[in-house]
Amino acid sequence: MMQKSRLLLVGIAFVTIPTKAQNVEWFDQITPLTQAHQNLLNNNLEAMFNSLVEVWQLEHNKNIQSHLNELLLQSLTVDCGKSLDKKPLPEWLKSITINRQEIQSPGRDAFHVDIEVDAEKPLADIRLAQWVDKSLSTDSLLTTTSSDSVTGKAHYLKRYNLNSKVTMGLYRLDITAKDQQSWSAWIVLGEPKAKQIVRWASKDQWQIEKKALLNPYCPLPELNVSLYDYIDGKYSEIWSQRYESEYPNELEITNLAADRYVLAVSMTQQRWQGPIIIEQSQVISKTYDVSVDE
Repeated sequence: MMQKSRLLLVGIAFVTIPTKAQNVEWFDQITPLTQAHQNLLNNNLEAMFNSLVEVWQLEHNKNIQSHLNELLLQSLTVDCGKSLDKKPLPEWLKSITINRQEIQSPGRDAFHVDIEVDAEKPLADIRLAQWVDKSLSTDSLLTTTSSDSVTGKAHYLKRYNLNSKVTMGLYRLDITAKDQQSWSAWIVLGEPKAKQIVRWASKDQWQIEKKALLNPYCPLPELNVSLYDYIDGKYSEIWSQRYESEYPNELEITNLAADRYVLAVSMTQQRWQGPIIIEQSQVISKTYDVSVDE
């Protein structure tokens, strides 16, 4: 099995690298890219990730980006990214999730990046910037969605509203507490290859389309179904359900009042970067009419 893995990785090196780079004697030269390959071959994923970060910092050739993405995806076949960074979060940070969303509505697509943080200190800011220091968007908002006065633990959400989907590359995550204590990490975002997608099958039904075999080391893709009603001048969620298996293909709720609602169905796929959860969500939404007869 190890021999097959080594052959596959060497194959990636020579198949996906641009033509101009094929004349390079890969392992005769010590570069961050050759080190990333060697560390991946040796199953040293943390060192491989550090080399990958260095390549992104130094390499400005866009032709090599798809190759870097293949290296990242190959590393996920070991343990879904848990070994990419073995350093734990500081005690005052309990969990971090970065979620990229692509929302498909009739006639309009929208894009978000949500960063959710559970912290035991009040936070002043959560910031994600693309290397070198490029802000994701000026349209962003930090909110506290829940807090516990006894433990001091709170849940924070930083949302970036974007004009297009987030590109693969190197990013810097900075979290700053109100007491000025801070924590930072490099984040490598790839171009995910969706294993399963959701699409509309009819007016009121959807279907899950399988595109590839699932990674057995990653959590199962999660389906989320939500229904929104227009209340006090805005759409508010009135029902939601999550599914990790046995996905339904229609709304599992009855006795709805006659009205026009918004139905949103999402498929979320998850991996890790050490202690950080990285998610990719595809969301489809449309109006959902309930008549008196129903």
